[in-house]
This record gives sequence, structure tokens and C-alpha cells, in this order.
Amino acid sequence: MRYDSDLTDKKWSTIEPIFTKAKKGKHLQKHPKRELVNAVRYLSKTGCQWRMLPKEYPNYKTVSSFYQ
Repeated sequence: MRYDSDLTDKKWSTIEPIFTKAKKGKHLQKHPKRELVNAVRYLSKTGCQWRMLPKEYPNYKTVSSFYQ
């Protein structure tokens, strides 16, 4: 966990089944789903602009596509 907004292992284990069933989209295959969820949570918690998403997360366009 790098940021306060990142999911704990316990929280991730609760929602992981939802994302393992989803099989569509290139972003779901290339990037770990947990990283995408953490990126969306970071954006939501901090209110930062999409383009200012920290480099530790996938590209903001990928995260935006996952969010939509």
C-alpha cells in the first residue's frame, strides 16, 4: 500500500471476485485490476486532475477508460 486511498488486502479480497469475472477491455488484461481500482480511489479521495495521477499508477487514459 503506497497511499491511504489504496485498498487493504482484506478489502481487495472482498471485491476481487467482481473484477475477476469481467473479461472485456484491454486495460483489464494489461494492468492489474487492483492497481486500476486504487488509481480511481486515489482520484476520488484527493480530487486531483486525471493528468496529475501519480506515475505509480497506470496511464491516466487507461484509468479513465476503466472508470467509465
